[in-house]
Amino acid sequence: MNLKLIRKDYLPRQYRPAVILIAALVLGGGMLMLQGNDAVTLAASEKNCLLTADTVNASFQGIGGRVVGIEVDEQQDVKAGDVIMQLDTTDIDLQIAQLEVSIAQQDIKIEQARIQTVRPEELDKQKLTVASAKETYKQAQQNYDRCQILYQEGGMSKKDFDNAASQLEIAKNTLALQQAQAEKLAAQYGTDSLNYEYSQDLLALQRENLASQLKTLRLQKERMTLKAPIDGKITKLIPKTGENIAAGATAAIIQTNSLYYSLYVDEKQVMRFEKGDTVIGTVTALKKEIEGTVRSIGSAPQYASLRMSREKGQPDTNAYVIVVDVKPSSKLLPGMTVEVDIDE
Repeated sequence: MNLKLIRKDYLPRQYRPAVILIAALVLGGGMLMLQGNDAVTLAASEKNCLLTADTVNASFQGIGGRVVGIEVDEQQDVKAGDVIMQLDTTDIDLQIAQLEVSIAQQDIKIEQARIQTVRPEELDKQKLTVASAKETYKQAQQNYDRCQILYQEGGMSKKDFDNAASQLEIAKNTLALQQAQAEKLAAQYGTDSLNYEYSQDLLALQRENLASQLKTLRLQKERMTLKAPIDGKITKLIPKTGENIAAGATAAIIQTNSLYYSLYVDEKQVMRFEKGDTVIGTVTALKKEIEGTVRSIGSAPQYASLRMSREKGQPDTNAYVIVVDVKPSSKLLPGMTVEVDIDE
């Protein structure tokens, strides 16, 4: 009987190529690790960042109403001060006109008080002024009652309700002042004398009150025109023409012209950066290098530290965020990837 010696290290011929490939991969991986080019090391030195642009929510300050005009389109570039949107000013224009007439009338009275001479018709005019003040007070009271019901039912904001209450108080005080003046005129004119003294202090106070109301209304009207607070691009217009918008609600979203990206590094890499340093990155889509300037350096959120630990293959690695400003250009767009190589 012939017996063949079977060696323990014998390997069938069909498995030899696979063994050679595995051996080559192991040897190559070992060399990469020795050279610092393994996947973990590369993940720690090559950073992918996203270009970002801040946005600003533009809104009507302290006033709402019906939109009657939109002067820009989405994706349109705007400069600070450009008109974006306009609210209906019909009601406030009427109030301004009425106050301007009242102030003009008050100026006439002040002039008459200065010369301290009055005709008998002044008493009749004052009575008409009182009647007008009564009517204004009546309308303010009706408006307040209506607003109170709407506010209680949830159909009106507290700011608008407070405004109605303020208008009622102003009308009440104005009526009281006009009635007091009429009573004084009546008392002084009861002796059939054509000459009597106006209370110049009272007249000046009345005019100051009217001027304050007019200034408030003009400011409110100015705020009914929404202007761009910064240079940038309109990315979103919220209301449409004819729709109502509440005070303080976002009317337009503006993307600023400044671009930046956030670079996350570990505690060793962060020591290489200082505020104002130049950072070179490559825009993947454009295959072009761009220069950036370090704006700030700070601790990163906890999730970034966890991500850094995973990249480094370490159980506990602190992360830091470096914000890099980039000079804008027509081809650079938010969302583009920027690769930054941090050589360890």
